[in-house]
Amino acid sequence: MPHMGKPPAVNVVKVLAMATESILTAITEPTVIMPGLTARPTSTGFISVDLGYEADPIAFTPEVIAAEKARLPGWRWRKEYERDATAQAGMPAFDVKALDRQKRHLREPLYRMDLAPTFSRDTLEENPNGRVYIYVEPDDQGEHTVSDPVERVIRSCGMGIDVGEGVEQSDSTIEVFFADNREQAAEVADNQTNPTELGRLAVALAKFYNDALVCCVRPMHGITTIRTMVDELGYHNVWHERIADRRFEKNTSRLGWRKGEASSALLFGRWQDALTQDDCTLHSLATWQDHQQYQFDERGRICHAKVAALPQEVRERHGDRVVGCALAYRACIDLPHVKDVVKRRPTVIEQEIERRQAARKNVWRR
Repeated sequence: MPHMGKPPAVNVVKVLAMATESILTAITEPTVIMPGLTARPTSTGFISVDLGYEADPIAFTPEVIAAEKARLPGWRWRKEYERDATAQAGMPAFDVKALDRQKRHLREPLYRMDLAPTFSRDTLEENPNGRVYIYVEPDDQGEHTVSDPVERVIRSCGMGIDVGEGVEQSDSTIEVFFADNREQAAEVADNQTNPTELGRLAVALAKFYNDALVCCVRPMHGITTIRTMVDELGYHNVWHERIADRRFEKNTSRLGWRKGEASSALLFGRWQDALTQDDCTLHSLATWQDHQQYQFDERGRICHAKVAALPQEVRERHGDRVVGCALAYRACIDLPHVKDVVKRRPTVIEQEIERRQAARKNVWRR
């Protein structure tokens, strides 16, 4: 607290000392005794005293208050110091200025793709009406500078999947980000793709993006998508959590993210920080717009504006691009920036020089 180490406000102590039992008993409604000190009757007959920062002007000087308001802007100050439990209700969940800075990165996709019907069930092909929007190709070198003999690097990719019901209730989404610079590479958002089909599409897209690490929500229909990827298609590069099981004294692995709702601080907290600190790049206009729709409810939970008035169990079934982005970012955290390095194939002349040098070394050894 700002007044740590300073003497207590003497005037507050005097007011409390002078508040006799007869005065407190006479209080039948909230009464302001002095700035920052309010007495309220309770149903049990006791009088509760609400003590605010205004009651201690010695510690809370105008300079201290200004510094704290700068540290806790907007509704955060009201919730922390004015004890307004609903101060955040209706406020945007993502930093508005940070989203404005992302506008310069927005662009149209390079092309669209979808599952190839004539090939294996985990192959993509270009399709002008495809569900997959490609913003950056998998072999893009990003900010990596390659020099001889390195021809190119294979960048690591993280994929996030938020699974809807596939019956036009909410979108099932897939987001792909590069691990090195957290740049959005591809996106899928469709409300008619069932969880099984989504798993097949996810595996094809993951293989296309250098065998991306897939982080999929586990609850409800998510487990169906995960089982399609692992059991049916044999794709095992799936994000999992390790839980210490004390009963058996061993670690067990659980595939996928255990919670799919936006209120999960472990999931959304990091993604909020990434946007605020410009640690990611968005290319999709629809994704950028979805971030603007997220807000806090009266209890401080993050939710989409169109489901804010619905029960929590209904909110958890709402899947969209923002949750997919947060899951993809979580996958990227566990990945190295570069997955592999591809060296340039030597020319015929270089091969001949290497052969002669090797032969010369063998002569000297003899």
